[in-house]
Amino acid sequence: MISNYGIYNNHELDNTLLILFSDKKSNKVTTLSEEMDVLYFNDELVGYRIRNFIKYAKIKYSGIIFLPADPLIDVINLILERYKLEELAYKVGSGYITKENKGKIGVYALKGTFLRDQSISLGRFCTYYDLYIDNENEHELVKIDDKVNEFIDFFMAEVK
Repeated sequence: MISNYGIYNNHELDNTLLILFSDKKSNKVTTLSEEMDVLYFNDELVGYRIRNFIKYAKIKYSGIIFLPADPLIDVINLILERYKLEELAYKVGSGYITKENKGKIGVYALKGTFLRDQSISLGRFCTYYDLYIDNENEHELVKIDDKVNEFIDFFMAEVK
């Protein structure tokens, strides 16, 4: 089972689900069917591409899926199993935690976390743009209400 991956949905254009294991850009594609591609950088597996994913599940959101629900992973794994491809482990966290930054609570992408631009974080604080949060200053760092605990998953945050 693959445990470190990022899932990106392109709902608006072609209902393609992209599952990445690396931020290396693929330079070789093996097409298994009209719906399934396996992506490589040279001989290194870097991801899967499932076209027309809407026939399996309806996702009305385009972009990175920060913390995919287990039922979504189950659907993806059924498809991967059909093609005898290595399946995905359930995510136990998004990789985005709440953390203090200059006296304020912010959102921090842990090292190894997939980012919005399909790169992998080396460990950094996130902007509103990174998290798809509407804000007129989208390139400012996210500031969280002080009632949110530090060092918890941002996508599972609870108020104190």
